[in-house]
Amino acid sequence: MQFFDLSRQFNLSDILTPFITLPELGNQEWFLSKVRVEHDCLSDNEIIEGQAVLKSNQNIQIELEWLIQDTGHELQLLFKGIETEACEETLVIIKGAQVVDKENRKVSSQALSLWIDGTLLPMLPAIRQEIKARLNLWDYVEYDG
Repeated sequence: MQFFDLSRQFNLSDILTPFITLPELGNQEWFLSKVRVEHDCLSDNEIIEGQAVLKSNQNIQIELEWLIQDTGHELQLLFKGIETEACEETLVIIKGAQVVDKENRKVSSQALSLWIDGTLLPMLPAIRQEIKARLNLWDYVEYDG
């Protein structure tokens, strides 16, 4: 039998989507599930942007926006809003759970970004190489001739 807190406003997503804390997220196994690329081949913009989807063994997804910059000697991959300045956009999306703190309050996007930067990314040390490996960078090379 399931009991509901009637003092709170009834919300179907509260029943269907589990509440989870950052330490509980950290105990899950994470892997790179999907990489999406956005690049305007007609513009002179040298930045390649996209999205990486990280998935846990408990079917929770974290979607991160990323960009690749050419520094002249290497391609540098940065996660937007975590390793770059965010301009009032939601650049991190969690699917499959509502992230809360010990007092059951929703975790702020800033706290989530700090957790991703300090905990999740170190758990996936090869994530940048994995994202680059999934990209067919030959599509973005200019040919002479």
